[in-house]
Amino acid sequence: MSSYHDALAAANKVGSAKATDAGTMAQFCATSLQTLVGAASPELVWQGAQKKGMTMAELVALATEDPAAVHELMWL
Repeated sequence: MSSYHDALAAANKVGSAKATDAGTMAQFCATSLQTLVGAASPELVWQGAQKKGMTMAELVALATEDPAAVHELMWL
């Protein structure tokens, strides 16, 4: 598993359409996550989602359905 910052930098370099799932998840965490779930650490949420083996689509769905569960990802 790469780091959040590595995944984000790689995704920003190639663009979302060509990025890995981890990269697009990092972009989502860096841009839209806090709008959907409130005060959350993008890096810690990304790390928790990676540890759980979540996909980008699963994280987005969780953020829209259960913001509290997204906050719990920060503590994995």
